[in-house]
Amino acid sequence: SAEALKLAQQLKNLNFEGDAHWNFGAFYLKSKKYDSSYFHYHRAYKHYTAANNKYYTGKMLYNMAYVSSLVNDYTGAEIHLFQAISIFENENKYKQLYRSYNLLGTIADDLGEFKNAIIYYKKAEDFIDKIENPQFEQIENWNNMGVVYHEMENYKEAVNYFNKGLLAGDIKSQRPSLFAKLLDNKAFSEFMEYPQPAQLSAMLLALGIRDSLADTKGAIINRIHIAKYYAKQGDTTQAIQYSHQALALASSSQLNRDILNTLELMATISPTNSSAFYKMHIELDKELSSKERQIRNKFTAIRYETEKYIHQNEKLFKERSWIISVGISLMLILLLIYWNTRQRAKNKELLYEREQQQYNEDMFLMAMENKTTLERGRSQERLRISEELHDGILARLFAIRFKWSFIALKGSAKSLEQHNNSIAMLTEIETEIRNISHDLRNDLIWEELGFKHEIENCIKERSEIGSFSTSLRYEGTEDWERLDYLHKINICRILDEILQNVIKHACATQVAITFLVEEHIFFISVSDNGDGFNLRFAKKGIGLKNLEDRAKKLNGKLKVISRVGIGTTVEIKFSKNI
Repeated sequence: SAEALKLAQQLKNLNFEGDAHWNFGAFYLKSKKYDSSYFHYHRAYKHYTAANNKYYTGKMLYNMAYVSSLVNDYTGAEIHLFQAISIFENENKYKQLYRSYNLLGTIADDLGEFKNAIIYYKKAEDFIDKIENPQFEQIENWNNMGVVYHEMENYKEAVNYFNKGLLAGDIKSQRPSLFAKLLDNKAFSEFMEYPQPAQLSAMLLALGIRDSLADTKGAIINRIHIAKYYAKQGDTTQAIQYSHQALALASSSQLNRDILNTLELMATISPTNSSAFYKMHIELDKELSSKERQIRNKFTAIRYETEKYIHQNEKLFKERSWIISVGISLMLILLLIYWNTRQRAKNKELLYEREQQQYNEDMFLMAMENKTTLERGRSQERLRISEELHDGILARLFAIRFKWSFIALKGSAKSLEQHNNSIAMLTEIETEIRNISHDLRNDLIWEELGFKHEIENCIKERSEIGSFSTSLRYEGTEDWERLDYLHKINICRILDEILQNVIKHACATQVAITFLVEEHIFFISVSDNGDGFNLRFAKKGIGLKNLEDRAKKLNGKLKVISRVGIGTTVEIKFSKNI
């Protein structure tokens, strides 16, 4: 290529010079040196533009867009593609129009803009009938559409598109790599909807074909799918084995994005090593982001600056790189030391506050328990006195009065009158003792609100503060009321903490609360329609730790379910014989 470029320059033939730079660009693309590849494609683009070779100018724009997409420079890639599409439309180059819209669909898919991806893939499909022998372009388009619907979790529609490709002619013998891709994608989409053993067989068949064709990237994706299948079936050993194979292939082929995907998968299926894998993932992601950012900066310079200016910048960059690196390193070290010191101090302060809060709460609960015990003892003593007065003294007085009233006495009228007055006084004493006994028993009613009333008050208060509507499903009232005081107060504190988190973080408009009892199993659930959060990346704060501690005090279990944009559900279960 270097010799060809020299000859082209001697001949001063712009098309030949463009061809030579095109060859350089293809070579560096295969070597994954994307900055050099982009540079030569850009030089070829300039030469073809100067030679008024519009078709090849459009192809170089497509090549630059493809290289840009590999380093996540999606904006630059889209600009190049729309410029290329304008040229290809004027030249009626339908295959190139198909490829351009297909790449736009892939970029939209990578950005998570699935609706735009479907639009671009359908536009690409419009040109397939105008291409000579378009069978495999059509199958590729169906596969791409299936992948987008899979990402949208519409697995049935995805399977429909993969089936179209698999049923389109003798694809297995003519394009075995495309057949294996469709077979693996279909099996994986079916697995995501409803796992079955046949799906594993299809994935293994596709993997065998890809290995035999040395389709490294396809074999990596295939192994990731198989690892996810085994992980969902609970076969962690096989899942880890295929994940390691995928990681080894991706590492040996320097497919960094596949390395990241594999590390993330291994972190989820291997809990014991998850922190190590996440650390490797974060470090590699930072490194790739930095490199891609540098390459994108070079692309910008290539697009808008002269070659001489680029060389000057590279020279200045080399001269300043050591100074900048040392300065940045020192700054990062100082920031890290400062941040670490502040974080430790903050953690100690939070830990002390939590311990103090827990101590105060325990003392309060102990005092309340002692007070409850004392009140219960007093009530029992009053009940005993009431029973003694009614069943003992009152019964004996009644017996004496009853016998006395039937004694036939003789004497003066004054003596008989005094006798009758004494019996009347005994009757009054009986009545007074009976009233005292009844008053003692009636005063034993414990003047406290019912548990449900306390729960409703808590919900009402928090909903007014948080401006959200609530619904309460409360069953097994008698079982909840028979819980001891410590259980009740812990449940109230748990509900208060959850609703406080809804107010602070969820931005919810609706909250559903459930209290159920079934066979001595007590179940509490609080669900909101708020923002939700990602459990894998969420930090466990003091609020969540307090909830876990209170759940342990109930001898129960705490479960948190949350999805970003959907909402959060907190569930607590505990058992108690009443």
